[in-house]
Amino acid sequence: MKKKFISAILCGVLGISMISGCGSSEGDKESQGQTASKSAADSGDVVEITFWDNYADTIRTELYGKLISQFEEENPGIKVKYVPLPADQAKSKYDVAIQSETTPDCGVTYQYWLNDFIVQDALLPLDDYMSSWDKKDELLETFQNSIKEMSPDGKTYGLAQTVTIPAVWYNTDIFTKADTEIPQSWDEILAAVEKTTDKENGVYGFSIRGGAGSSQQFEQMMYQYSGITEMFDENGNSTINDPAHVEFLDKFAKLYNVYTPESDITNASTEMISAFDSGSAAMIFHNIGSYGQHRDTLGEGKFGALVNLKSIQDTNVIVSNGATTLSVFKNTKHPEETFKFVSWLTEHSADSQFNEKIGQVPCNKEALKDEWVQKSLPIKESADALLDENTKIATLPINVTGYFDLHQNTLAKEFQNVLLGNTTAQEYLDNWASEMTRLKKQYDEKVVQK
Repeated sequence: MKKKFISAILCGVLGISMISGCGSSEGDKESQGQTASKSAADSGDVVEITFWDNYADTIRTELYGKLISQFEEENPGIKVKYVPLPADQAKSKYDVAIQSETTPDCGVTYQYWLNDFIVQDALLPLDDYMSSWDKKDELLETFQNSIKEMSPDGKTYGLAQTVTIPAVWYNTDIFTKADTEIPQSWDEILAAVEKTTDKENGVYGFSIRGGAGSSQQFEQMMYQYSGITEMFDENGNSTINDPAHVEFLDKFAKLYNVYTPESDITNASTEMISAFDSGSAAMIFHNIGSYGQHRDTLGEGKFGALVNLKSIQDTNVIVSNGATTLSVFKNTKHPEETFKFVSWLTEHSADSQFNEKIGQVPCNKEALKDEWVQKSLPIKESADALLDENTKIATLPINVTGYFDLHQNTLAKEFQNVLLGNTTAQEYLDNWASEMTRLKKQYDEKVVQK
């Protein structure tokens, strides 16, 4: 486990304050916050903390209002000020607040944001607070461990609140009409794509996401197919060009414009989901997050989700791009009260209420057993998989600096060339692996001290 950051490199390369020598020490800031918190509590004053929501819409704003009222009723000495942020502006607002030292006490973040905030010395490690929290064992260990292991210093900077599980959505009516059994592996899916294609009636077996976001989505497919759970080998080399992945991409690319619409080459998620919901595609690969849209357009019982597919190793692998997390910012003057609030949001009742309303998968083990989960088939399948000790979880290398830029600036466009036959699967994945290996080495050298 990594014990500390490299102060000199972070000061020079990142140009931001980190540990002693770049700014105030972590110990001083934590001590100051704890002293202020205890002083407020001892005096009997009501403590006000500020909470930022990074995906504010009408539903979540109303939901957080309800949850905050419940928390304040249970904790009369703490008031929570809710600040809704538009999803497309949230990250930039956090960045500005960090630079100007005007961060909130706490907020909703994403696991793939955490390292960016950590290297700016903006977050409070939560390990000491968790040690005395009696509900910590309710959280799914796989995501809490991932959050901790992916941080450069091996500390916990977020509590997992919800997770978006990848899924293959299938249209039950199309499968019934084609007299095709529901697949249980990617090889069976590829076979079903041919059987469910009916071009004369405007039905294709699959709709591919060929535009924005395509490469990361396909990354999930490949690791689910291969059963590989490590993104890098023992020498720090990317496993993305494993022979199993090359084989799968070669098979998958041949579906394009034969069993899929030609327009898929530029599809983003919106167009792909629309193809499925209109009944023109028998299957798509997305995530549980689109459940509500399918329910509202196709109707319950008209579709299903394949979450726990068998890999070629005969294992069940869920490939995650991280959890939605709740973090405490280091500038808070009330760390104890702030941790009490964010931990309360991840406990059974609050986490269950939140995820039931937004149609997502809770990261609280007790919430996964609730009645509403059992009644919602896609959520239930996700819950069953997460609670199954035989399910393996692979987390994409979202902590490596440059990972998302690589997907956005290079990989998505080159994926289109693979679909068009201009680039081979081997060439594409070799280039991808080379870049990820380089980024990982750079990240280890400049951010993590071994």
